Amino acid sequence: MTIHHEEGEFDIRIELSAEFQEDYAGDADGYAWLESWRAHVRPRIAQAVISVLRAEPGYSAVPTSRGKSPDDELVIAVRLRVQERGPESASSK
Repeated sequence: MTIHHEEGEFDIRIELSAEFQEDYAGDADGYAWLESWRAHVRPRIAQAVISVLRAEPGYSAVPTSRGKSPDDELVIAVRLRVQERGPESASSK
């Protein structure tokens, strides 16, 4: 039974840009550089962050959605399960 619930938030923001030569024909390629980043880099970043969070004892990490496109945002729900204190822990204070 949960008696008390606390929350916090931590943001990692990655702002992407690309620079091209003068002869660049514009975005007619459908932002191929961005699609490449989404297909190759973003999944590895997400996996690395989730792996680190899950490796910490007591924590769970689950990718979730808050309404934005997954192309634009990765939200990870992280939960700490605090172990109940035994009688010896409570009396040692």
